Amino acid sequence: MLDPKQLEALSAVVDSGGFDKAARKLFLTQSAISQRIRQLEENLGQPVLTRTSPPAPTTAGRLLLQHFRQLSLMEGELLNTLLPDGEQSDFTTLAVGVNADSLATWFLPAVQTLMQRRRLLFDVMMDDQDYTHELMRSGHVAGCIGTRDTPIQGGECHFLGCMRYLCLATPDFAARYFADGFTHAALAQAPAIIFSGKDDLHSQFLRQVAGYDGSTPHITLPTPQGFVQATRLGLAYSLLPELMIDDDLQSGRLLDLLPGQYVDLPLYWHHWRVESALAADLSSALLDWARQVLRQQRPER
Repeated sequence: MLDPKQLEALSAVVDSGGFDKAARKLFLTQSAISQRIRQLEENLGQPVLTRTSPPAPTTAGRLLLQHFRQLSLMEGELLNTLLPDGEQSDFTTLAVGVNADSLATWFLPAVQTLMQRRRLLFDVMMDDQDYTHELMRSGHVAGCIGTRDTPIQGGECHFLGCMRYLCLATPDFAARYFADGFTHAALAQAPAIIFSGKDDLHSQFLRQVAGYDGSTPHITLPTPQGFVQATRLGLAYSLLPELMIDDDLQSGRLLDLLPGQYVDLPLYWHHWRVESALAADLSSALLDWARQVLRQQRPER
């Protein structure tokens, strides 16, 4: 039998990024955390953590984390079912991976009612949409929103819809850099905005619409709100989700540099295959809301 306290220690080390922080999180000494991890590894006959900084789960560690998160979710639901309504005071916390643009636009409205009805809290881990599934595969989260269209082993995958991105800039910026059109020479000079070094949406768009594969000067801004503000200030041009641009096009504050050209980014909800009413409610809430706000035409393969 697996010892829940040992699994709890493993989860705390991975989530906190170290033995010291895990000890503080669980109100234990560092030696107690180390002992629990050592006993877990001795029982299994293999390591569950890499001895790196920060520690990372091994393949066995990832499987144990997945099991622990599923077990914790089901245990919380069972307690809330067994206890009288007046005694159901504890919140259930669920770790999820969400891409930044979904978090900035539709994710929180989608789960608002569920959070209030089910006393649910989220430990949201944000990453680029092409990498959130790694958070789930590594055991950090119970579910994630990402672009991968096939289920992770042991999980399920649901199509949410597509976020449409438009290529926008202020009129002054367009006149300064794109007076002669969306040319290769202009793209080599015009500052753009990217989310992070992982973000290749912008470069994919340039290849798609202009056949451009060269370098571009860019600002790195790891916040969707920063994208919007920097674009409105005329500091750069960018790909912005249509859900974030308000009346910018109608008012003329921003221009669509390439009318009729856009990127439809497909998003999928991944979660572990587990018999949990709360997990099912979360999936339903996300899918129902996504059908209202995201474009539902599936991308061509």
